[in-house]
Amino acid sequence: MKVTNIDLYKYFNWPKPNKAAKGILHGIFFDKETDGDLEINKKRLRPMMLIFPGGSYTFVSQREATPVCVSFLKYGFNCFYLEYSVAPKNRYPTMLIEAMMALTYLYKKAKDFYSDPNKITLCGFSAGGHLAGMLSSLQKEERELFYPLDKCGAHAKAAIFSYPALTEDTNGGTVKNLLGEDFPNKAAFSILNRAREDFLPSFIWTTEEDSCVNPHTNAEALKKKLDSYHVPNEFVLFPKGGHGLSTCDINTQTSSSAYDELSDTVGTWVRKANDFLLEIGAGLTDKK
Repeated sequence: MKVTNIDLYKYFNWPKPNKAAKGILHGIFFDKETDGDLEINKKRLRPMMLIFPGGSYTFVSQREATPVCVSFLKYGFNCFYLEYSVAPKNRYPTMLIEAMMALTYLYKKAKDFYSDPNKITLCGFSAGGHLAGMLSSLQKEERELFYPLDKCGAHAKAAIFSYPALTEDTNGGTVKNLLGEDFPNKAAFSILNRAREDFLPSFIWTTEEDSCVNPHTNAEALKKKLDSYHVPNEFVLFPKGGHGLSTCDINTQTSSSAYDELSDTVGTWVRKANDFLLEIGAGLTDKK
């Protein structure tokens, strides 16, 4: 395995909006030089996963960063998570530009990671799900904010939405934190209002007991919207468990003993997501 940390602003020679801006891409990936030619099949390009942790656009949750990378490494993904800029010092479109940078970087550098540029999956948690949703439904004027994205043809193959905060119906004020109090037309930033027939095939999961992000007006509503456009998707609603469960295993458990009883249910979402990605051709297969 190899670890990398990329300053995206520096790599693209893109001006930072302010000193508080982040835009750091962290990665854990299989590498033939460190893992050896015998262990790594150089001819088989691996899929990549670009992870957006949650945090209501006010912080970047570490529980939804490296542990998620580790969970998907076992399914053959080279994994990266974006440490994006947050409010109140940064607002839209800074986070989205950084997400576009990350996707463009992975697409352009895929061969350096022995990865397939056409097998990039976005994976967003809570507010990170909103960020993944924006990246899955870029508007024309948004594409012009970071022109290298279209110039190189960067694109994702699929998306995973984990208890996503897609609308204003959240207790954490996700959209308000993204835009600020006085931003007009906040409804235009509801992912439900942006999703169309070209939205990414999506695996969506949440829990019935989520009191922070309404599971029915966010995750389930996205499933219904995608169904209306015949976009491939799978929706899993677990009956138990609150918000922010991450991988729901020993690596991400808090002091709550609830994780012990949820690991056999909610903790299966990683495997279920990988099964979905295999079905749509976004996962690692035995083929070269």
